[in-house]
Amino acid sequence: MTTKAIDPPTLDLNAGQLVDWLELAALFDPYHTARLDPLLASLKQLTEESEDNIAQADRSWEQIIDDVENEVSYRQKHLTDTYPFKLGDGAEELLLADDWDQVRYAFYLVCLVTSHVTGSPILKVPPSGELLKQLRNQIFQVLSTLAMAGLSKGPAITVGWPRKSGETVVELMERAAANGAGFGVRNPPGQYTAPAEKDGGIDVMAWTPEVSPPPSTLFYGQTASGNNWVDKPVGSKARLFENNYLIDVMTGNKGHATIIPFRVWDQRLFQAQNLEHRALIDRLRLPPHAYNGLQQALQGMMVDEADQIDTVVAWLKEYRAMALA
Repeated sequence: MTTKAIDPPTLDLNAGQLVDWLELAALFDPYHTARLDPLLASLKQLTEESEDNIAQADRSWEQIIDDVENEVSYRQKHLTDTYPFKLGDGAEELLLADDWDQVRYAFYLVCLVTSHVTGSPILKVPPSGELLKQLRNQIFQVLSTLAMAGLSKGPAITVGWPRKSGETVVELMERAAANGAGFGVRNPPGQYTAPAEKDGGIDVMAWTPEVSPPPSTLFYGQTASGNNWVDKPVGSKARLFENNYLIDVMTGNKGHATIIPFRVWDQRLFQAQNLEHRALIDRLRLPPHAYNGLQQALQGMMVDEADQIDTVVAWLKEYRAMALA
């Protein structure tokens, strides 16, 4: 059943990618289970067929199991109750929660699928057509807005186009200002604003909750669901956005974040890109932040997109059904 949706594992997969393979296999399995024995058997067969790959031939299968266990534990530590997987007794299988289509798990599973949309060595049937369009234009924006709300522990608004609310950028900024964002609004926008500009290059704004403005920190977020996320820091866009749309910004603390669905395997790259982007909200950070943002919305805080969470779950279920068809 799983081979219809995913490719067999290869020797080039690192420990994190092997866990991704197991997670996707469990997602598509009718019993929500991915066993490690078939995974190791496939890798052993490839090793025997590739006798010139001495380094791979010497690979310790026990070490692979240890690496997989460590990676799953690492994900559980970061994601807590938003992680829908667990290792079975003896680490012989990875199990997907029976209620995998619940809201608190949807954040991680959407990120998992999104990170394998293009150039994946694992996912054979990624989202395409209308499902892919909806993922890029709506679903990941919902996750990102909720995550920025969770990061700031305060209100969050969707700025990125297309906006479901139909508000202009000026109208959106006026709503934000009325809800404690701590700035005035240029109306009309600055004279150097491009006439056809739709969002000023900003996808999400959020700010810390205070009794009265200014907020302690004003956050700018950029969504980047594709592999070119490295080239999309939000800092320069934020400066232009302020010049074009805002006046009398009351807070000096500015936060910048790039929201991505990926698990960045190289820790040095992750740390270096945090310096470039100011903050990376990756697959290990997005789900708990987004779930907290949703809880804030349910308690009455202004968080755009919170009313679209059922759409996220419906998209996930529709994609799974399509991949298995």
